Amino acid sequence: MLTRLNKTRDDSDRGFTLIELLVVVAIIGILAAIAIPVFLSQRNSARDASVKSDINGVAKVMETLYVENNAYPTTTVELTAGNPQSSPGNQVTVTITGGGTGYTITGCNTDADVMYTYSSTAGGLDPAGVATATCTTAGITVAP
Repeated sequence: MLTRLNKTRDDSDRGFTLIELLVVVAIIGILAAIAIPVFLSQRNSARDASVKSDINGVAKVMETLYVENNAYPTTTVELTAGNPQSSPGNQVTVTITGGGTGYTITGCNTDADVMYTYSSTAGGLDPAGVATATCTTAGITVAP
């Protein structure tokens, strides 16, 4: 009997070639290059929606306190009596305007670079926002 020195591969012994593995890695890389920017965009949209929601919530608290006290709160302590909520990482600042007849609320997220403004005298929230880099702390405050 003759024995073979070189065993030929059966179909069941076949593995992946280097080219096949490189093609799979390239496809995964292309899919990741498409998916990562979309994911980051969704995170930014969620942050923006969170800030807008917090601003609207604080505006409702301001109006509720005005109805109860016939004046807008002028300190952070007075505002927190209305129990406004702030999402983690959001900074919301209330500024009383017009000698106590109106207010402006600005808000941003510490991980984003967009500042949103709500003006009671101008009719509400400006949905466009303004690019800024001044959002450094989180919480709700009344500016002097």
